[in-house]
Amino acid sequence: MKLALALSTCALGLASSLAWGSEPKFERIAITTDFYCEGAHFGDFNQDGSMDVVSGPYWYAGPEFKERHEMYAPEAFPINGYSRNFSAFTGDFDGDGWTDVFVVGFPGDESWWFRNPQGEERHWDRHVAVSVTDNESPWIVDVNGDGRLDLAFHTGGYYGYATYDPADPTKPWEFHRVSEMIAGGRFQHGFGVGDVNGDGRKDLLFQRGWIEQPESLEGDPRWTMHEFPFAPTQGGSHMHVYDFDGDGDNDVLTSLEAHGYGLTWYEQVPGEAGAIDFKPHVILGRTPEENAHGICFTQMHSIDMADMDGDGLLDIVTGKRFWAHNGGDPDANSPAVLYWFQTVRDEDGSVDFIPHLIDDNSGVGTQVIAGDLNGDDRPDVVIGNKKGTTVFLQQ
Repeated sequence: MKLALALSTCALGLASSLAWGSEPKFERIAITTDFYCEGAHFGDFNQDGSMDVVSGPYWYAGPEFKERHEMYAPEAFPINGYSRNFSAFTGDFDGDGWTDVFVVGFPGDESWWFRNPQGEERHWDRHVAVSVTDNESPWIVDVNGDGRLDLAFHTGGYYGYATYDPADPTKPWEFHRVSEMIAGGRFQHGFGVGDVNGDGRKDLLFQRGWIEQPESLEGDPRWTMHEFPFAPTQGGSHMHVYDFDGDGDNDVLTSLEAHGYGLTWYEQVPGEAGAIDFKPHVILGRTPEENAHGICFTQMHSIDMADMDGDGLLDIVTGKRFWAHNGGDPDANSPAVLYWFQTVRDEDGSVDFIPHLIDDNSGVGTQVIAGDLNGDDRPDVVIGNKKGTTVFLQQ
């Protein structure tokens, strides 16, 4: 038995009771073994009531995901190289009632969206949204609270977000700069969007702190920078804002090194003069001994959160990015594991994260997505990476 599986079995024996009565099991559906992208997503692209999966140049019709439809000319990439499709998102960008697809390309290159052809069997129209998208963990999310999806990222050294014109979404999106020149280059790791201070407005997070959204965005003002070393060495992946300990304020979750070790949640605590400070709590470290359940793996290059067990708390979904730098990363040859970590609040105010192994032969890409694909109100998981595209349906 592989070490990861052995450790997981030990950990599961310690798990607290699950809201749905038993350990969630997952049906593994390998959609393709070709390497088209580092992220996949889902949406009802043909309006038949079933969720479909989009991965690289194809979308696969649900609920079986066997019938594929070509969105653009396919190109499979060698696993010793890199794709030009780093992550995918879905949404109705032109307001016609049909779900479109947004693609973040290779860091430093374009990001674009594909307009759904409303059932026509042809290539989808491609529209460039942003000419240079830096950072390896951009978000498609409503940043400014206007009800429309934005692209949150950095470009040219500045953090910010891009918005589209609903009157003509095919035009280039407008970048709203919120910071001084504090971002790194195009391969910067670690980025998040969430309400850190509880004022109802979404802030931006990166490896060295968080950037507070002001009350008014009129005139594109600079946002307030709050320094904090969330992941000062390298930076991780998708940073999440959530009240893990249930004390009424939001905490921060981040991996420490996208290509190395470390997963930490930062408990929000009072700082000096009413400021916000954070106390670190290690979830995964550099050795199995640093985790209460003996779990240790590297390259958590993407993280999502969802209520995986129906207890009302958000859980962590992450895993090991497979062959990110062609075997040159720490512990690169260990199994490409995919886990969900059950959030458990203890009576003393502490929080535990119980590891549950989903799979040991898929891992994650630069994106992992958890959501309900089959309408049973239980989150499933979609992966796109160098092993291909895989769906895990929760049973």
